[in-house]
Amino acid sequence: MSSSGSSGSISPAKVEPPDMAFTRASTSSLLHRVQHGLSSMDLIYSSHDKWPIPHPRFTPLVHRPLRILVLDSSYNPPTLAHLALANSRRPTYSPQLHQNLSNNVMDYDALDYDAKLLLLSVRNADKVLKAGDASYLQRLEMMELLTKNIVQYGTNSLDSPRGGGVLPEKHTNVAIAIIDEPTFVKKSRTIRIFLQGRFSKFATITPPYPLYNAQLTFLLGLDTLERLISPRYYPSKSEMLSSLHTFLAPDGDDSRIVCARRPMPMGSKGSDELQEERKLNLTQDFISTERILLIDIEEDVRAYSSSTVRNTIARLGLGSEEWKKFVPEEIAKYIIKESLFTVDDFPQDLET
Repeated sequence: MSSSGSSGSISPAKVEPPDMAFTRASTSSLLHRVQHGLSSMDLIYSSHDKWPIPHPRFTPLVHRPLRILVLDSSYNPPTLAHLALANSRRPTYSPQLHQNLSNNVMDYDALDYDAKLLLLSVRNADKVLKAGDASYLQRLEMMELLTKNIVQYGTNSLDSPRGGGVLPEKHTNVAIAIIDEPTFVKKSRTIRIFLQGRFSKFATITPPYPLYNAQLTFLLGLDTLERLISPRYYPSKSEMLSSLHTFLAPDGDDSRIVCARRPMPMGSKGSDELQEERKLNLTQDFISTERILLIDIEEDVRAYSSSTVRNTIARLGLGSEEWKKFVPEEIAKYIIKESLFTVDDFPQDLET
């Protein structure tokens, strides 16, 4: 596994060679830093040392921010649903809603994301590690395995319409990071500060890179959307609305949300569908302005969840073939090697 730093630590202003061997010791050091407040965010892995700036052939013009996909999850373990989200194409936005206010650049085109970030929160608003859970270190190692299956599409005029074809693996622009923030609003701000530090550093090297800005798009499942829009995660409802405006508004952080729908039963509305409608009603203002967009991922993986994997292993054991259909092959082998999820006390949940 490639590491972003030789000392097990990276600050926003520090750039390290990308080909250092990933070790548990270095990653444990990074986890300690973040969990003890010594760093708010650290890179564990990046596909190259200038991430998130793409490979030179695919570097976009400076007249717009770099578009960065952020897949924030607990990865306990990563599933084929995580992979489908990470490989989803950037949505097409309505021209009348997405003109960049600062420089008159249209921001509705169908070009793909410039970079991708797998994000692991080592402090979660709801969850703590339970007996039998994968450790943070194990999750990060599985996330690295997941990056081997992440694809990226061309993003400039040299490529065909709709962002062009799949880029060679050596040009895939992906990173893994850990963060110590419980809410999406705070994560957005922390990531932006972190990236500003990197961009400032890159602008001082020889030859210098342009001073980029970043536009973050958080990909999440519908159940996770509730944490974003629920007043109980904020001091008050008014502070929630103010925070969401800062998070999503073009004159604020200008972040986006892309939300994957859950599969719905045929015929009459079930409880899951009614729950989806309730959550969507709370976000209509943001949906109507396309700050939150809904997408569909592949039908056969849409319902896959980490909890299904854990519960199936707890019930049937690692020798069963049933749970393996929910995860990439490399991750199934890792779960067996590490003897993960073999206790039987996992609660049912909706985690993706």
